[in-house]
Amino acid sequence: MNAPVVAGDVIAEKYRVDRVLGRGGKGVVVDASHLVQPEQPERVAIKLLIGDSSPALVERFLREARAAVRLRGEHVARVLDVGQLDSGVPYLVMEHLDGRDLAELLRDRGQLEISEAIDYVLQACVAMAEAHAAGIVHGNLDPANLFLTTTAGGATLLKVLEVGISSEPSSAGDGGAAAQEGLGVSLYLAPEQLKPSRPVDARADIWSLGAILYRLLTGQPPFAASSPADLALRVASAEPALPSALRPDIPPAVERVLLGCLAKEPARRPANVAELAIALAPHAPVGSQDYAQRAARILGATLPPRPRASLPTIGLGLNAKQRPAPRLLQGAEPGAPALSRTFPQATSLLGRPTTRLAILAALASLLAILGVAAAQLK
Repeated sequence: MNAPVVAGDVIAEKYRVDRVLGRGGKGVVVDASHLVQPEQPERVAIKLLIGDSSPALVERFLREARAAVRLRGEHVARVLDVGQLDSGVPYLVMEHLDGRDLAELLRDRGQLEISEAIDYVLQACVAMAEAHAAGIVHGNLDPANLFLTTTAGGATLLKVLEVGISSEPSSAGDGGAAAQEGLGVSLYLAPEQLKPSRPVDARADIWSLGAILYRLLTGQPPFAASSPADLALRVASAEPALPSALRPDIPPAVERVLLGCLAKEPARRPANVAELAIALAPHAPVGSQDYAQRAARILGATLPPRPRASLPTIGLGLNAKQRPAPRLLQGAEPGAPALSRTFPQATSLLGRPTTRLAILAALASLLAILGVAAAQLK
């Protein structure tokens, strides 16, 4: 099918098409320049919906794209503008990104280091927390929709593409890397997405994030299949191979999170992406653990309580947990002063001659006071 635009065309009198970047069954993506400031044209990417799109699909595309314009987080590929060509073809304008997606990275490396993979999924959780808070379900998450770019400071930044863009599942995923030609993004769809008339909510994205993490860690998707029908059957009825059976160094806690994301029933998955991020955060690089807190703040989720600082007790510098019960003051060895093993600070104090004299003087004063008090009571 011919593209609705070619290089040199101007869209909405302000975007000049420079070249076609890619096309699929439902859309075409072009590289374009913003002509408002022709001296320094801003590069943008424009996606146009093509094919035999029904009016209902076009309306949904435009409605959800307009909702996506409101998403401003750094981990979401920003939608800058939405409209329709004179021919009626809807389009949306997105920020231009330099870098590569995780599908390309997987083709080069096969699988990723555990902490690196978790870092990328945590960043995706921040993006999806913002989308879910706005009532937007992605519905097509796969490695090709997770894009790696670089910040001005040189840090790697993951952005989720096509948030809020209605489209049917395509074969634009990592089909070659997964040796599942023709299945693509379908390899990462939740069971309810592969069944007609099943309701789909944000927990479908949680399944997809779990399936993506499974792929990043093990080098293969959770389910292998030869056709869409075979895949739907396996996703609905089979259990994935244990990740640790494919890669023994996967921590048991990470494996439990993965299998929880891939639960057949949505109610058995993590309740939201913040819960997923919180569970994964202990296994992320130190600099990445804040992503879980950011996702939780966006969704208003409750974070696990942080350990409270211990307060010292008066006298020996011990906190409440270190203060021994009376029975612990018994000596462990015959003849050994119990106090020295439980309170080493006391041993050092009692070992100083001047301190011993001061303590004895204080005890003598106390005994004298008690003697006077007893005499008065007679």
